[in-house]
Amino acid sequence: MTNQIETFLADYKPEVRDLALKVRELVRSIMPDAHESVNTGYKTIIYGTGPHMSDEICYIAPLNSSVNLGFNFGTQLPDPNGLLKGTGKLLRHIKFESPEEVTTPGLTELLEMAKNHGTF
Repeated sequence: MTNQIETFLADYKPEVRDLALKVRELVRSIMPDAHESVNTGYKTIIYGTGPHMSDEICYIAPLNSSVNLGFNFGTQLPDPNGLLKGTGKLLRHIKFESPEEVTTPGLTELLEMAKNHGTF
């Protein structure tokens, strides 16, 4: 884990930090070559094909007692399992409240579709 990620997550409760790291592990398993950065303004860990906002594919947003995995073009992804939530024009997210939810069926397929949508 990079120092940037450790520093970013340091102020979160241990259970939120651990959950964010578990979600990060899943994202990295699907997108091992993704550009990873922290946006302290939005309080997110961002993954994409490069360093620019237009390159972003998904993000991890630690919250007070949960972690969101957001998809920048979530409205354009097929979601047969109904995992994606939100009402934004493009953004959709999945809310995780426990480590077990990271193995939810259909999640890896969503990440694969997002990765392909981002022309990775």
